This record gives sequence, C-alpha cells and structure tokens, in this order.
Amino acid sequence: MKKLGSWFVPYLMGLLIMFEGVALAVLAREIELVDVLVMDQMMTLVLAVVLIVLGLLLFVPLFPQLQRLSESLMKRMQVIAAVAVLVISLVFLLIAAPANVEGIGGIGKNWVVLAAAQLFLLGILAFVFLYYEPLANRRLAWLEWLGMFAACLVITEGVTVFGLRVQDKLNVHGELVVTGPILMIVIGVVLVALGIFEMVIFNRRREGESEKALEMMDWAGIIVSLAIGAIGLFGLTITTSMTMDGRIYSYYWLLIASMTLAILAPLLNYTQTVVAGREGWNMDIGLISTIILLMAVPFALAF
Repeated sequence: MKKLGSWFVPYLMGLLIMFEGVALAVLAREIELVDVLVMDQMMTLVLAVVLIVLGLLLFVPLFPQLQRLSESLMKRMQVIAAVAVLVISLVFLLIAAPANVEGIGGIGKNWVVLAAAQLFLLGILAFVFLYYEPLANRRLAWLEWLGMFAACLVITEGVTVFGLRVQDKLNVHGELVVTGPILMIVIGVVLVALGIFEMVIFNRRREGESEKALEMMDWAGIIVSLAIGAIGLFGLTITTSMTMDGRIYSYYWLLIASMTLAILAPLLNYTQTVVAGREGWNMDIGLISTIILLMAVPFALAF
C-alpha cells in the first residue's frame, strides 16, 4: 500500500473529510432541504461528528503507534469508512433540494449538489486508491495514477449531473428543451458507467491475459474515451445559459461541465495508451485519437 502515488491518497482524503466535519460542527445550525428534510442543530452536529470519525478512520492508520495492529484490520476499517462517506454523499445527492440555513438564508440546489459531490469525490478517491497497486516503472505509475484520478472525476461529474436532475423542465436557452428528469438521469448514469469502465481498463494488468483480450481492451479504452469526449464536445457546442426548474444558471455552469469532460477524455485516452505500452497500431490509434479529441475542443467552442 505504501507505494508511489497511492499510499497517501486515503490518508489525505481522510484528513480533508475530518476537516469538513470540524467545519460543519463549528457552524452547526438548523438546515432545511425544502420539502424534503429538516435537520435541527443536533442532527447537523451528529452528521459533523460522523464525518470526523470517518475521516479519522481513514487517517489514523498513518500513526506509527497503530502499525502494531493487523494491517488487514486497518485496511478493513479504511474501506468501511470510505464506503460510508460514499453512502452519505449519495443520500444527499438523491434528496438534493434548495436549502434554508438558519442565520445564512437560502442556498440553491446547485450548491447543495456540489457540496455532496465533493464529499463523494473524497470518498471515491479514498476507496479506489486503497486497492490501487502502482506499476514498478515510476513514470508509468504516475501516468496511471493520473488516469485513475481522471476516471474518478468522470464518475463524480456523473453523480453531480444526477443530483442536479430537474423535476419539471430543463431549458438550454435556444438549444434544447426537455421536460422531466430522464435526460439528466441518463447522462449521469452513462458518465458513471463510463468512468467505472475506465477504471476496469486501467486494472487490466493481469498475468495470463490473452493477446485477444488485451486487444479488445485497447479498443474498449479508445471507444470509452471517445464517448466521454463526445458528451463533452456536444455540451460545448450548445453552451449557453439555461433554466432548470425555474432557476436561471449562467452559461459558465454548462461550459465548465462540458470542458471538464472534453479535457478528461484525451487525458484518459493518452494515459491508457502509454501505460498499456503496446507497440504498433494500438499505440498509433490511441495517440491519433488523443490528438483528434484535443483538436476538436476549440472547434466545438467556436461552433
């Protein structure tokens, strides 16, 4: 576990989760998710304590005094803590709604979703890198680490889109009008699936894999990256302000979401291609598709 690029991630995520719990405890007050849930000051404080405890469970195995305990027990504790953080964040993404915070006022649904999504990102990074075993080659290990991180970002964007799903109408001004949450749910689920598939491809280093299986994974990696890029590029072509359930969002919301996918796609494609290290057409097609994805970004912005 204590290898390049992997050992520190769960500890760092645990520390950040713990800090978020402390901040929430200090600012504990009544929070109402409109028409969904009312959390009084005590409930908010309990949630803060839970986050502090989960953060500590991820972080404390770093202390030398605890190294005497079973390594498998320490890792099991960390896995349980990471999963618990994921569950908490997914619950809030599922019930996300505009909030009223005592002493502060109203907060839009988008900020509630972003708060839950960043907690989800911390949880999934901790979970993924608890099981990640880096390559022996230092350069390839960093590239693979970067690719795994990018895949986590794709999954996080998927759950964010799901959390932002409209109940009434989505109106991308002058470009698209959709009634109901189905479109955003589908996009969110597809992004989560594509991100998970990217992780599966990065973990293809198994002894005894046949040449045919490796070739299929090469093609799968390119196709998945192109699919992620296509979603991002399409978003860039229709970037404008939008109205979601009667609330107007500036164009930069769609711009940032789309640009993120448009940049992550070639990054994933490149890291997969180089880490695979397979010479010939596999490397050529991977690098060419990476260049195409990058070159498509300014064209999509100008469209």
